[in-house]
Amino acid sequence: MDKENTPFSTRRLTRESGAFTRTSGRAQSLERGLGLLRAFAAGAPILTNAQLAERTNLPRSTVSRLTHSLVMSGFLEYERGSEGYRLGPVVLALARTFHVGRSELNLALPLMRQVATGLRVNVALSIADDLSMIYLDTFRESRGPLRREIAAGKRLSMATSSAGHSYIGSLRGPPQRDLLARLAKASGQKWPEHQAAIKKSLTMLARYGYCHSTSLGLEGIACTLVGPDGITYAVSLSVSTGDLDGGKMVSHFVPVLHKLVADIQAVWSEYEQSGARN
Repeated sequence: MDKENTPFSTRRLTRESGAFTRTSGRAQSLERGLGLLRAFAAGAPILTNAQLAERTNLPRSTVSRLTHSLVMSGFLEYERGSEGYRLGPVVLALARTFHVGRSELNLALPLMRQVATGLRVNVALSIADDLSMIYLDTFRESRGPLRREIAAGKRLSMATSSAGHSYIGSLRGPPQRDLLARLAKASGQKWPEHQAAIKKSLTMLARYGYCHSTSLGLEGIACTLVGPDGITYAVSLSVSTGDLDGGKMVSHFVPVLHKLVADIQAVWSEYEQSGARN
């Protein structure tokens, strides 16, 4: 009998449920090594073994073995001056391949660019990663001190951003509760403040289909949509707090946000129906 067609086939369960399912054991060493690479995502260009151990909660001896392997495989480079490590060029190549392999995302870019340039607003498409959101693409047309610093690959806090709140709102039941528990642990003493803002955003999402936040000198609104790949994406618009206050941000741009999401959903649906993913 074909193993893939048995009642206990994990591939069959994955196909039918839409959620990745496997019963085989996980490679702990690989997960720890990838955790070291993830530690650089916060923006630190160079990290020592001690700093990596602190960020990953791994023993120094384990970190030393993992960094050795990552250097030998080209994912890290050793920096003599600081006696630390930096990401290798292969990581950039992987990022390029990521975009090439998701051609459906390119269909959203002209729609996002048109809104950004036409209304002088920031538009972004982001995806969840651990406790952060990562910009897959963004067009920055609003004024503001962070305009040049924010680009594709930029991470933002899930606990404080409108994109992050919209993603939390897309979850239901145990997945949402588990994520909130992890955010609470990571936020520490700031959690009551973050929790209140998230609760407000979840109420807005349920009632109006969007959420609003003020962070890093920007007024932002966001909501989510599901792509042809089954992944949940956040679409967000933002402007400098000096351009519009929260009330005007909502009245001016919520209809724009909803139309943009509908337009992206339409081109993705057409893309999926055309069989372009096959």
